[in-house]
Amino acid sequence: MLHLDSDSVKKLLNFKLGLRLSEEAFRLHSSGQVEQPLRTIVRGRANELMGVMPAYIKSGPYQGFGLKSVVVRFDADVRGPSHMGSVLIYDEAGVAPVVAVDAGAITEIRTAAASAHATRILAAPDAQRVAILGTGLQARAHLLAMRAVRPIRQVSVWGRSEAACEEFAAWSKRTGDLPVSICATVAEAVHASDIICTTTAARAPILARADLPERCHVNAIGSSALGFQELHEDIYQGSALFTDSNPAVLAAAECVIKAVHKGLLSGEEVGMEIGTLSADDVRAQGPGVTIFKSVGLAVQDLVFSREVIRQWVATSR
Repeated sequence: MLHLDSDSVKKLLNFKLGLRLSEEAFRLHSSGQVEQPLRTIVRGRANELMGVMPAYIKSGPYQGFGLKSVVVRFDADVRGPSHMGSVLIYDEAGVAPVVAVDAGAITEIRTAAASAHATRILAAPDAQRVAILGTGLQARAHLLAMRAVRPIRQVSVWGRSEAACEEFAAWSKRTGDLPVSICATVAEAVHASDIICTTTAARAPILARADLPERCHVNAIGSSALGFQELHEDIYQGSALFTDSNPAVLAAAECVIKAVHKGLLSGEEVGMEIGTLSADDVRAQGPGVTIFKSVGLAVQDLVFSREVIRQWVATSR
């Protein structure tokens, strides 16, 4: 069985390609071209779980079966990758009956690329100030992704560890010569920001409606299973919500579930799925708040993984 490791995935994917793949994956989902049950979560110890995500894409260039299984560990002192597992792709023509693609790398890139796709549609075209909440792999990936779609000039970061914030700031300076303001509170970090990315494993809300500027776009990706919550449910009052999948968000996002229970969101059409929009639907954002809440979909993993396999085949000949 062919196995494409993390280094191979990162060599073959970039955010320009990731934007195209994200748009395609979300279009397939929202147009009913994917058989995709809700994610199965198997809980281990207090800070670990396994997610199992099968899917079948019915049509188009990425048609076929796939299965993602990944173990996620949220311990602050975890060594090595927080996401470990594989995306299994079946019957890739001319390659192998089954190909395993590193799930950690696919998750890291496709999650940030999804936020970049939403940002290019929903954020103000002149958005220059980004706040990153969190300091891990997704924090770094999201800063790179935001820079791919907006002219970022100012960065603020908040995290629970001052040392981790300093390491993030040093990485940003080395990577893109972009200085970072380290903030003591979430409210300080998001003040006057055009774009806010929440990338934490918070179990209690860290960001509320009162913290937000009058105009901003929020990418909320860190809480994708029950028991985790980055956004206070009041954040949806007076905001426009966009999702990767309404059913998936209603099943896994604590902040959305609580907002529905409190009548702040409708339980029928909780938000607008990003897959119903395209990059051509870029909106001139006026005063107000847009939120992209994503929990991750198997169709993303399948589209990105099949593309990686094909890129690998093309470069290996």
